[in-house]
Amino acid sequence: MGILARFLRAVSKVERGGIRLHDAEPWQVSPTKDVERFVSALLLLVPEGSIAYFEGTGESHVAEYLRGVSIPAPVQVAVGTIWPRPDCYHVPLTVKSMEDLAAFLERRPAGYFCTHCHVYRDGSVLLEWHDAFTDDPMYISRTIAGEVVDRFARALGSSYGSGWAG
Repeated sequence: MGILARFLRAVSKVERGGIRLHDAEPWQVSPTKDVERFVSALLLLVPEGSIAYFEGTGESHVAEYLRGVSIPAPVQVAVGTIWPRPDCYHVPLTVKSMEDLAAFLERRPAGYFCTHCHVYRDGSVLLEWHDAFTDDPMYISRTIAGEVVDRFARALGSSYGSGWAG
């Protein structure tokens, strides 16, 4: 990494590598701005034991909480933010961890929970959501059945379809 990039705390090209969603035509779920509802619904979509990757938290109380429940990164996830260097948390998805996170957010709401959110299992990305909790859709791997995606979308009050936006 160059001197200027180090000084600015930018993410190097090597660090930008990592797992990402590679489906040619993933499921697309319309976004939600309701973080509690999202974390409460995640286990309707992915199996317990998957890992949620939260990048770029916007509030110190959220970062502190996620630091306390995250695990060392079992794989490198391709970062979505190259500057400034984002904080990143890998949180195991269990019924208890998502109930606890939803309860925490109910007590201590987050106006800006995270910039990017991905969910992966066994080195494969199942959900990829850049610019999370804004107007950008979530993309979900086709390895997840349409009925499962439908149940997840309905729990969010969202809709779903096929393909990449753009």
